[in-house]
This record gives sequence, C-alpha cells and structure tokens, in this order.
Amino acid sequence: MHFLRLFREKKYWLRIFLWIACVILLIVCSFSALIYYSVERKVFKGEYENSQKILSQMKYNIDYLDSTIRNLTLSTYSNNEIKALMYLTEDETYDHLNTINKLNATIIANNPFLHSIYIYNNHKNVYYSTFGDLFHNDAELDQTLRPFETIPTLKAIVRKLKVSDGPDPKFITVLSYIMYENVDDRNRMDGAVILNIKLDWLVNSIRALNGNNSKGNSFLYMLDSGNQLIETDPSSPVASNPFAVNIREAYAQSEAGKSESAASGFLTKNVQGEKYILSYIHLENMGWTILEARPYKEAYANLMQLLDTILLITAAVFIGALILTLSVTRGIYSPVRRLMEQTSMGGTAQDRTLRSDARDEFAYLTEVYRKSKEQLYEYHLEKNNNTNVMKLYFLKKLLVDSFGMSVAEADDVLKQLGASLSRKKPFLVCVLRIDDYKLFMQRSLAQRELLRFAIANVTSEVLSKAFVAQTVDMKDDSFTILLNADERKEAAEQVALLLAEAQGYIHRHYGVSFSAAVSEPVAEYTAIAAAYSHSFANSAYRYVFGRMSVFTQAFIDERTGDADIEQALETESRFVETFKKGDPAKTEEKFRELFRQIRKLEYSDIMIVGMQVVHHLKKAIYEMNRNRKEPINIPKQLLNRELYEEETIEGFERNLLEAIGTIGIEGNESAHEGNRVAADTIKEIIDTNYFDSTLSATGISDMMRLSSYKLSKISKEHLGMSIPEYINQVRLAKAVEWMESSKLSIQDIMRRVGIENESYFYKLFKANFGMTPREYMAKK
Repeated sequence: MHFLRLFREKKYWLRIFLWIACVILLIVCSFSALIYYSVERKVFKGEYENSQKILSQMKYNIDYLDSTIRNLTLSTYSNNEIKALMYLTEDETYDHLNTINKLNATIIANNPFLHSIYIYNNHKNVYYSTFGDLFHNDAELDQTLRPFETIPTLKAIVRKLKVSDGPDPKFITVLSYIMYENVDDRNRMDGAVILNIKLDWLVNSIRALNGNNSKGNSFLYMLDSGNQLIETDPSSPVASNPFAVNIREAYAQSEAGKSESAASGFLTKNVQGEKYILSYIHLENMGWTILEARPYKEAYANLMQLLDTILLITAAVFIGALILTLSVTRGIYSPVRRLMEQTSMGGTAQDRTLRSDARDEFAYLTEVYRKSKEQLYEYHLEKNNNTNVMKLYFLKKLLVDSFGMSVAEADDVLKQLGASLSRKKPFLVCVLRIDDYKLFMQRSLAQRELLRFAIANVTSEVLSKAFVAQTVDMKDDSFTILLNADERKEAAEQVALLLAEAQGYIHRHYGVSFSAAVSEPVAEYTAIAAAYSHSFANSAYRYVFGRMSVFTQAFIDERTGDADIEQALETESRFVETFKKGDPAKTEEKFRELFRQIRKLEYSDIMIVGMQVVHHLKKAIYEMNRNRKEPINIPKQLLNRELYEEETIEGFERNLLEAIGTIGIEGNESAHEGNRVAADTIKEIIDTNYFDSTLSATGISDMMRLSSYKLSKISKEHLGMSIPEYINQVRLAKAVEWMESSKLSIQDIMRRVGIENESYFYKLFKANFGMTPREYMAKK
C-alpha cells in the first residue's frame, strides 16, 4: 500500500528514476557486451590459428609423403629389371622371380606405408605382385580404372584391395600410384608400375599428430575432390556414420555458392544439437580436403567462465548504480516536490481529485496552470464583454436610427465607438458573415471568442492601411464594419481588395473564412441605416457567389439579373417532365441547364425557384406512385430542412442532384429496401459490439458476406457516414455516458468502449466535442 501511494503521488520522480536506471543499465550492458565480444574475437582468432597450424603440419606431412611416393614410383619404373618384367614376352625365369623378391626385401621392407607393388605386363595382361602370388588378379583395380578415359599418372587413386579370400573376404583401402608411358589401341597401358599405399597407416599418422597437438576431443575426416567422405576402414564405413555425414554436409553447405574455395577456413555449425568448430584445409596436390571438428564447449570453456564473471560484475555494478541513482533523483525531484506541496496546501477536494487523476506531477501542475489561466481569461472576457456590449449598443443605435439622430447625437455615438470616425466624410458599411457557421459553433467557447477577436482585429488592421474603420462583433454569425471613405469613386472596390487580403490571412492562420458585402459610399450619416440594411441584404448573395467571396453592389449587378424568372420556371417544368420519364442522363442534363439559369437570377427569385423545384419533384413522385405496385420512397433530403440550410447554391444543387440519383426510377426499389435492411444490420452490430476493440468495417464485411465497398456505400447512404465514423460516434456517445454517470477513470472508459490508443481517443474526442476528455469531465 505504501508503494502504491508513493507511485500515485510521485509518478514523475519514478519516471526520472526509471529513465536514469535504464540508461545506466544500457551503458553497463553495452560495455560488458563489448568486453565479451572483444575477448571472444581474440579467442576465436587464437583457436583458428592453432587449428591452422595443426592442419598445415598435416598438409605438409601428406604432401611430403605424396612427393616421396611419386619419386619412389618413378625410380621403380625406371629400374631396368622392372622394365624387363613389364615388357617380357617369354616364360618367366628364376631371375624374374628374384626381381620381385628384391622389391620385397628393399622397397617394401624399408617403407612401412607401402602395402604392395604391381608390375603390369600388357603383352601377357598380368600383374606381377609383391603381395600374394607372383601372378596376381586384382579385379578391384581393374574396376577402379575402367571409368577413366585416361588413367592418371602419379596421382593417388583411392580404392579397395582384397587381402583375403574365402566366404567372408577381407578388404582394405589403399592409395594406388600408377606410372606408365604409352597405351595400346584398346587404351590399355603397355607397361606400368603400381604402388599401393596403406591408407590406414596415413590416417593413423595424421590422427597421432592431431592427438599430440589437441587438448581435447576432435574428429578428423578426409574428403575427395567431389567432397565425398574417403573410406579409411572398409569394415567400418564412414558413410554410415551419421555424425560424419552431418559434418560433411555442413562443410558442403558453407562452400555452396562460392565461385572459388579458400585454401583453408574456419566456421561454426550445429551438428546433432551441439555446436562444433570446423577447421578445414585443401590438399592441392591430391585434391583432398581435411576436416577437423571440435566441440565448441571444449574449445571455449574458459570463455563461458568469463561470460559468467562478466554477468556477475554487471549485476553488481547495476545494483550499486541503482542506489546512487536513488540519491541523485531525490535531489533532482526536490524542487518539484516543494512546488507540489505549495499547490496542494489548502486545495479543494476537486484539486485533490485532479492530482490523483493526473498522469504525473507536471501534468497536475499544467492542469492547475490551465485552470488558473481559464479563470483569468473568464475575468478578462467578462470585463471586455461589458465594453463590447456598449459598442454594440451604440452601433446598433446608429444602424437602426441614424435618420432620426441629431448632429450632436451622431457625434456622441461616433465618439463612443472609439474610432476617429467623422460625420463630415462619406461612410461605407461592410457586413461580414462567418462561413460554415454550424461547424464554427461546434468549437469550444474559448476557441470561438478567439476566432471572433481575430476576425475583428485583422480586418480592422488591414482596412486601417487606407481607411478609418471600426469593426463590431454582432454576436451572431456577422460583423459590421463602419468606415470613413474619401471622395474617390473606387473606394468600395479598394475596400473589397483589402477585405480579400484579410480573408486570406485569417484562413491561412486560423482555418476559418468569412464572406463580405460592401455598400456604396453614403455622404450623410443619416443614410448609414439604409446602407447597412442594403449591405445586410446583399450579404445573402454568398449563397450565389460561394464562401470567401467579397461583393459590392456593382459586382452583384454585373453577375445577376440577366435571366427572367418566368423563363427559369419554364425550364423547371421541362426538367420535371424529363424526370418523370425515368431517363437519368437526360434528367441530369436538364437539371444542369436549370441551375445555370437559376444562378443568373436575383437572390429572392433564386430561393423561389429552388423551393418550386423541390415542391414539384415531390409532387411528381406522388403522381408516379399512383401507377406503381411498389411506391418510390421520397429521399430524406427533400423532406428535411437541411437542403434549405445550405450556405451556397452549389451545395443545394449537389445535394438535390444526389437526392434525385437515389430515387431509383429504373427498378432499384427492392435493392434500396435491401440496402436499408443491411444498414439496420450494420447499426445493430455496431450498437451491440462497440466495446470490441477489433470491431472494424472489414470484420462487419466478413460477417455479412458483402464487399467493403458495398457496405461503405450503404452506410453513407442510410447512416449518413462511413462505418468507421459511425463506430467512433457510438463509442464517443457511450464514453460520454460513462463520464456523466460513473467515477471511472478515462483509461477504464476507453477500454469499456473498445478504444486502446489513448492519444487517438483524445484526438477523436476533441475533434467531436471541442475539448479533451479530461476537460469534459472537469466541466461536468
């Protein structure tokens, strides 16, 4: 409980402590890892060098033995007595037998690696052998040599040699070195000397050398030029040894894809669940590869002990650093603690609740500052409102009753407005209307007041470049600007240009726009009321010219009044008749033609014709339904007020055309009804499962077995928004219910409505309600 209370009250201190601890841990671990990997690299290098020394010694011995055997083969081949046997055509004599005995007594006896010597006589097609009978039949040699197109000379050929007959013959593996000069027309050697070397003697010598230099267990294998294992003991085939096969495959995989193999190398591989170090070296003269495999844990036993020591030292240093960090962070946190104590002394219950709900101490102090700033802002707002109320009063008095004012009253009103306005100069009246006023009113009170101040201040500052002007907020969607103009005729056009400049600045920096109507100059102050009335009426022409438009009377006269209302009504009648025929393309064509004429009418006529179009469309649908089995549903756009509340004729035209397109004269009634059922199902799924964080448009599409595009279209048509937007709307509505009816935290409410990302929840909530969830809960 004490730790929990400490965590709640000192979140920032814990955050500092954890951050410093994590940094120290990162530094210590990085330093320890650097030491370990540096030592490991040196140990690897030393082990590699040691293995290469052993393998190089083996290579030297094998190359030396290979050179010795080649020289011995050449010297034997060059012996005249041997040549006499090779080319003998007569019967053998005692002297010939004595030649074989001499070979046994000299070369065979003095070279323990030699098993036997064959002398091949092509004329008689026999082998004279020092092993066994004088005439030796070596079928294994013939079988080994048969695949060769050209029998290699003075090259080691690995083969089997039968050393005993009987029901269970015995074989050994030998290396055969062959020396000959010519072949006959059947590709047979005309005469040759063949030395058979004991392969087991060679292997035992290599193993003995390796055993003397190695400190632990190791395994030696030899591969031929095709990377196949060389059998050294036919009684125990190495090819049937799974470990040897795995070692060979590991080496082959490491060599695969290399354009040129290295003379020697070093790698680590997992074989049968254990890590091994593989060293290899190539024997260029013989085309062989020697492989040595050593267990990793034996080779690097000391390295494992070093790793344990490093881990122990790292843990000890980290614990010591934590103790030091505890002391340092308490000192860093001391000013924050004193500030928290000062802000909490004498606090209200609401302040204490605010502190317990805050993310950390700075968040709490920020919230305290924000509340204090809001209270100060409300005080200044109340003070300024009194001034604005008086300005608004005097301006309205001037705008409504300027004709009945005396000169003294007019001078007093102009003085109270606080600007250097003079009744002796001509006046201009401008009416500003905030665009998208519904969206504007969805902002918070503080945001609205800031934007109103920005509009009034920026327009006054821009107009003051050329005119004396006073802007007053009318506290609805409009502002009124009263300014003194000079005697120039183009004063209204200059005002329009300056207002356009102000529009651009406000839109870029504040994201809000306005439209403006500028009156013609009036010479007397008594005409101000009439000028204002005329400008306010002209401000309705935003409906025709669109948002962010600035228009004078001359501008309006130039672009409207060219069309006759009677002509527009005739076009409207033709449009309705085309609509009844059910041809969408022609209906849209007539619709566009109608609205091109409507735009040229005066504002009052535009509204009349617009209402006539909607009325006649509904009437046409009623008439068409008399002859239909299934009636056409009148689009909701034709039945509610939203169509008439559009700020521009462009929006009115777009929504009306969309409504016509949804009527479905060509037999889409059943599809429309099916879409409504689908929309109700979508709504029910979302209303029932809004708490599921995985709920999405894709999941609903899979459940209903309809395409995402189809569902999106149905949702926008029947719910007025996309599926993700409706999910968010339901979740936010449920979140507000929890906020108003429970004491749950914001995190708990988020989870209950299926939102896991806190920043996304704050962003979504503020976009819809103009304030953060925390501000909303504090306000409620």
